[in-house]
Amino acid sequence: MLMLRDPAPSFDCRAVVDHEIVELNWNQVHARRTLVLRFDSIENETPFSDDLLALSNSVGDFERLDANVAVVCRDHVFEILEWSNRSIDEGGAGEIAFPIIVDSDDRIASMYDMLNADGCSLWGHIIIDPDGRVRQIAMSYLHVGLNVEELIRCVAAISNEQSECE
Repeated sequence: MLMLRDPAPSFDCRAVVDHEIVELNWNQVHARRTLVLRFDSIENETPFSDDLLALSNSVGDFERLDANVAVVCRDHVFEILEWSNRSIDEGGAGEIAFPIIVDSDDRIASMYDMLNADGCSLWGHIIIDPDGRVRQIAMSYLHVGLNVEELIRCVAAISNEQSECE
């Protein structure tokens, strides 16, 4: 079981970035910065779209904290790509300022213990510090949405603790 302060499992992946399918390695995703990995799905598009839009609109706040954001999505790559190419008015993603990582086989969710006992993906997020250690884990059986301000506050607290310890 993944615990706080454990090394975050690294992975290479396919992702949708700027409306294209790309291959990313762990160094590109993490980049030795604080990383927020949001686990979600486009199955329930409206809350997912709202969460992604809120995250995307807050990318500047995360960048000021020297943090990256990536969404780990359990849907198939072509579903994600098609969804990402639709505008928000059409029920799509619009312009998203971070990668949407494809995890249709739940490999990444499994690595991060984001599966329930039946093997179904959970919703939530994991914050990883620049040293690659897990600093926060939040998960839910239900899509309860995402409070972006609270996520920014947590990233800031982790960033401040890091700088105080140096």
